Amino acid sequence: MSSRPPAPRETGSALGAVCALLSLAVPLVITALRVTPSPEWRDDLAIVRSLGFVPVGGEGVPSALLAELAALLPVGGRVLRAGLVGALGAAVSGRLLYSLAFDLLGRHARTPSLSPPLALAAALTATLSPTFQHEGTAAGGATCAVALGLAAILAHTRSRPGAFRHGLAVGALVGLTLAESHVAAAAVGAALLLGTLVSGLVPTRQAALAMAAGAVLVAGFCLLPFFVRPFAEHGWVTLGIEPLVSAGPAAPAFRRLGPLSTWASEMGPLALALGLAGLAVGLVRAPSRPGTSALAAFVVADALLPARGQSALVADRFAPVTLLAVSALAVAAVVGVQTASLALRRAKIPLAMPAAVLLVVFHFTLVFAAAETSSSVVTDMTGLGADVWTDEALGEVPSSSIVLVRSPAIAFRLWAARAARGERPDLVVVPLGLVGRGTVAATLVREEPAVAPLIRDVAITGKASEYSLAALADARPLYVELDPSWDKRLLEHLLPTPLWLAFTAHTLGRSDRNAALSEEDGRRALRRILGVARQPERDTATLSVLGARAKEQAVVLAALGDRDSARHALSALERIEPGSAFATKLERELESHSAVDPRPLLE
Repeated sequence: MSSRPPAPRETGSALGAVCALLSLAVPLVITALRVTPSPEWRDDLAIVRSLGFVPVGGEGVPSALLAELAALLPVGGRVLRAGLVGALGAAVSGRLLYSLAFDLLGRHARTPSLSPPLALAAALTATLSPTFQHEGTAAGGATCAVALGLAAILAHTRSRPGAFRHGLAVGALVGLTLAESHVAAAAVGAALLLGTLVSGLVPTRQAALAMAAGAVLVAGFCLLPFFVRPFAEHGWVTLGIEPLVSAGPAAPAFRRLGPLSTWASEMGPLALALGLAGLAVGLVRAPSRPGTSALAAFVVADALLPARGQSALVADRFAPVTLLAVSALAVAAVVGVQTASLALRRAKIPLAMPAAVLLVVFHFTLVFAAAETSSSVVTDMTGLGADVWTDEALGEVPSSSIVLVRSPAIAFRLWAARAARGERPDLVVVPLGLVGRGTVAATLVREEPAVAPLIRDVAITGKASEYSLAALADARPLYVELDPSWDKRLLEHLLPTPLWLAFTAHTLGRSDRNAALSEEDGRRALRRILGVARQPERDTATLSVLGARAKEQAVVLAALGDRDSARHALSALERIEPGSAFATKLERELESHSAVDPRPLLE
């Protein structure tokens, strides 16, 4: 069995040392400066998981540990410190991308003066791109998963195929990637397998067993909080090992672009052509074929992901694979630049050398273009919409209330506010979509025994009954998200408020609902949220939550036959979502004077 050719030295010169340092420092500084102290909706799951150390789906353990360590930093609030984990992941990813690009360039052609700057360009183009910055400035661990995955690829390319210790190290890195993101670990595993098959350097049985043992032991160790947390003296709630992918009814999905479309839209068609050329050249040449095959695996894995993405309310669980694909195209692009510049230098045509220099300089301009574009993207995503919505929503409910939510995103928003700032510990948040997971049901019954009939109904029939909700409303003030399957008897208990639907133990009349809709305090609260959510850019996440609540109120009033009040709610929806197709559809229902069924309108 032949051995893998040694990788070129990265820091053999002062230029290489400076470029290696910049690949770490530049993404760290820029990304850290863009992290804001105000949470976004998509940060909430990571904040709850890290600050409460509550494993969700067996994922996010490394980033949660880093967030716990970051909480010791004397900088900003807890949300800001949790967001710095993403910046750290982006910086480490940049340094690892520099090493991967440098190795690939060195195996492709010997260019001592050109390889360090090109490798730096690959690292910065990827980590400063809008896609990378979008995740690096959030509290989630997408960039951490990318850093762990790239570390596993780099360790594999630099290891001896039969070495026990190297196999154990690669397996441990794969296990850490698995503990952070399952989809990222799957993509990294596919890349490692493809690179091994292409290289022909099959590891020995001892090395393969060491890799498997390292992955299993590390991933198993990272799952210890899942088993130990319920027995902690002040243990909160464990949400189970299944991954959480749904944001709930208030979460319109966005359409995901493929890796090639993403790279072309962010870097331009010429950069895409260079990336594809680099992949082609790397696959053709034997020395660079294994490393290029691993990069190609990331691009293919991202292309195979579902085209329909998730909402702005929750973090995209496929984001690590997208970041890996962007990183692969950035590295492949510099291989394409190296190939084209060498071809121009060898060509006996006029101005060949200046053209080669201009090509390299052009590729460096992509770094500044990426930084500028990502700056506007990050600015658009940072705002106070989530904070203002939380303040108004929590301020609307009285002391010791119960909030019954169908959207996991709403539950995590309220939990994150409690974990990060200690807000409203008197409230009991009942997430209907999570009742069957982990210790949620047991924790809720321990906190409020009156919840037991509701949990029993949900477990048996899948929805709440009038008796269980009325009993709960007798025990505490109850606020709910509308379930479209509720019949008219349940709707008669609902009292519209600006941000919730109050559920009373007795049925209500039209005058009660009209009085609630005419309260000026509620109107002022809605105007405050709208004012923040629209400035400087539209906060689509917060506006989608407000729109979902306005739709629920309009449907409830229309189903109860109160058409004037329903049109009043539709006018509020028009301020939130101008030209709403839902408003047009419900208006037609009202004009037809037929009975309104909530299910087809809200599902």
